[in-house]
Amino acid sequence: MSAQTISRDGVDLVKAFESCLKPAPGRKGFFTTYLCPAGVLTIGWGHTNDHGRAFRAGAVWSQAECDTALAQDLATLEASVSTILKDVPLAQHEYDALVSMSYNIGPLTRSSIPAKLKAGRKAEVRAVMARWNKGGGRVLPGLTRRREAEADLFEGKIDEALRTAGVMRAAALPMPQKVDVPKPPVSVVAAGTKRETAGMAAGGTLAAGSGSGEAHPFSSALTAAGLALGLALVVAAGFLLVRKYKLIAEDWR
Repeated sequence: MSAQTISRDGVDLVKAFESCLKPAPGRKGFFTTYLCPAGVLTIGWGHTNDHGRAFRAGAVWSQAECDTALAQDLATLEASVSTILKDVPLAQHEYDALVSMSYNIGPLTRSSIPAKLKAGRKAEVRAVMARWNKGGGRVLPGLTRRREAEADLFEGKIDEALRTAGVMRAAALPMPQKVDVPKPPVSVVAAGTKRETAGMAAGGTLAAGSGSGEAHPFSSALTAAGLALGLALVVAAGFLLVRKYKLIAEDWR
């Protein structure tokens, strides 16, 4: 059986609360150190000197370095949670919540959560999590909100947890289906029928593709051309007839 690892939901929760803070002045895409509310030297995605890559105050890391430190920290905490709770079956959302909390408070053994889980008292985990909301001796709203999100995640309320963390995801949209051509409203059909009836009563016909009783411009052009051609033929026939009788008259002379 492969080792359990944090899912995308868990990573998104961690990133939402840790953030990649303190951009380096004048260096886009780079970050420098800062003190968290508890006074701990931090850089990037909440990385501290508790484990992983060491750093000093004023250090500057690229985004890639911050991301790498996050991945390494998560791997360390995944191993820690898996070892501490090796005899406790955990659903993915439970595991994600515990790794997220461990990322913030350190090894879970600092709390009574492992003992409660091993005793089968999962319902008491939320209350334990809620107590870990202080930094520097005072209650921090950010930590209170984080513990609430982690408790929701632990209990399988994934959507609520992500909303509390401020994780925004595009909703999955259904695939487009075949769309029928919409039928015109009854009022439009009735109006068209009325116009057609009026045109027929006046002795005219509707031109193809026309929406009124007026003749189509193309049809009018054809009619005019036909009349002109007919007139030309009549004139030509008259000319030939006159010439024929003139020749006959000359023969009789």
